[in-house]
Amino acid sequence: MNQTENNEFDKLLYYLSHVGKLRWEKFKDSIKRLTDDRLSASTYLKCLARLGHLDFDPTQLDYVTITPTVLVETAVQDRYVLVGSRTPAFLEEIKKCVSDTDGKLRSESKQDTPNSIVFSELTETSFTEIERLGIHISRSFSAKLSKLLPIPKRSHFPKSERPLQDSLEKFNCNTLKYQLDNQQQQGNGLYEIPQYGPSVYILKFGSDQRKVPRDWGEWFALSAAGKITGLVFYEKASQTWRVKSQLHLPLIVDRCATLCSGFPPRLKGGFNHYSDVPAGIAYQLTKSLHQEWEVS
Repeated sequence: MNQTENNEFDKLLYYLSHVGKLRWEKFKDSIKRLTDDRLSASTYLKCLARLGHLDFDPTQLDYVTITPTVLVETAVQDRYVLVGSRTPAFLEEIKKCVSDTDGKLRSESKQDTPNSIVFSELTETSFTEIERLGIHISRSFSAKLSKLLPIPKRSHFPKSERPLQDSLEKFNCNTLKYQLDNQQQQGNGLYEIPQYGPSVYILKFGSDQRKVPRDWGEWFALSAAGKITGLVFYEKASQTWRVKSQLHLPLIVDRCATLCSGFPPRLKGGFNHYSDVPAGIAYQLTKSLHQEWEVS
């Protein structure tokens, strides 16, 4: 594991591990300093958060927080991945610990992600020594999380009395894009309200208006419009869960799917492909998005 060849995501992750928590504006500043700034700040955030390295509140993006160091058991037999806070020096400690207890550790490089630290052939002594380093071990992470996935309702989100002005963009359930609403806010749906910092999203149904995170709001709007097929698929033979790439996944759903394999999804044919997802977990993921179960 050569720590001299860190990519920009590693540099960002090491810095965040040092500071622990920082405001959203400071997070954006750190991206400009530590990366080539080729991606949006929200993309850097999503790429790190889906792998369990960061946490944030999608309803009020004030702070970004590094997560504690955890060894996550994936859905693949004998594969564990390291998530959360880490530094080069700490990684060397972990490497020595695993090597001394006859386990195996490797580093895998993927595009737009920190290097994945993958463990295998861990012995009971390995687990004991890893825990002595202050690392929590999370067994069957995605299987357990899938049973806790919410299937939220609109009523779970706070009401908004904010008047919807003209010339707001509305989420188009056919194009999956935000477009100017020619109805001038007369129709139901999800509206984007630009402001300094992250936009606000209002879900409107009749006289009922709710402030929602963008990710859940899009799936609410799709479900209400009857768009419950053609966006999420499961391929049983390859254990691949596919989601239309234009859509935002709620963080808890994205993380659950990602940590089945421990690697980020691959973009192919307009869909994000999440690998090594068992059928039972894929079913729970799909239902949490109010989508029909489509399997091939």
